[in-house]
Amino acid sequence: MRRLDWRLLAGGAVIAVAVVAAYSRTYSVPLLFDDGGAIANNASIRHWGSAFWPPITTTAGGRPVLNLSLALNFAISGTSVWSYHALNLAIHGLAALTLFGIFRRTLAPRVGPAAPGLAFSAALLWALHPLQTESVTYIVQRAESLMGLFYLLTLYCFIRGTEGQKAEEPNPGRPGTSVFLYFSAFFCLLGMATKEVMVSAPLMAPPPPVLCRLGRDLADFTFSGPLHPQPRRVGRIWTRGILDGLCPDPVPGDLSLPPALGLAAPAGV
Repeated sequence: MRRLDWRLLAGGAVIAVAVVAAYSRTYSVPLLFDDGGAIANNASIRHWGSAFWPPITTTAGGRPVLNLSLALNFAISGTSVWSYHALNLAIHGLAALTLFGIFRRTLAPRVGPAAPGLAFSAALLWALHPLQTESVTYIVQRAESLMGLFYLLTLYCFIRGTEGQKAEEPNPGRPGTSVFLYFSAFFCLLGMATKEVMVSAPLMAPPPPVLCRLGRDLADFTFSGPLHPQPRRVGRIWTRGILDGLCPDPVPGDLSLPPALGLAAPAGV
């Protein structure tokens, strides 16, 4: 097992502290503009059962993961804004740390030992840039920041997975390559359920056949069960249409999914 790199831990800690310090006075920013429709007047976030079906007239419309995150905040603090801002800040901080990891792994083969320092500088600049202010302090713009986090996690896991494929010898101290690739597909689907522009992610990290199989099974599983038939049908057609356009067909039959995932759509759906 590899030793912890204290330089990376220190760099990550500095980024996290800098983000918290930069936005420490934003926890009391009130509900603004579209926040009213998406939070104060959004009855769907008051019950977990309706959180997956946000009103289409709000910013959260058609974005169930975004609406679910708002429901989590409502369960914690109602319409009191502090928990909404705390989660927005956590999302931004995690995105900055993920970007730190992406830069480091991308630059390492090219610049060697200088990669951590360059990655730290780039991630810190991105995290503190004024252009990020709206997506952090304007609550409903979490649609942008949360989608961005899932986008970065998709790329990071894809990079980790493809690095493992290139390695000549497997490292028993690390998770298997397939684990990262599965997570890449999982975060990609979460991002698509957060904001529509996530649809470009598979073009940046093309799914290998096994992930195409996983994506199709996840689509069937997500849009099955006790949901309204019309949006369920539309969701399945839309999601599988994207996967069919990106993935080879048919998917090789020997690429079976782990049984533990249990992603089998109910019969007749």
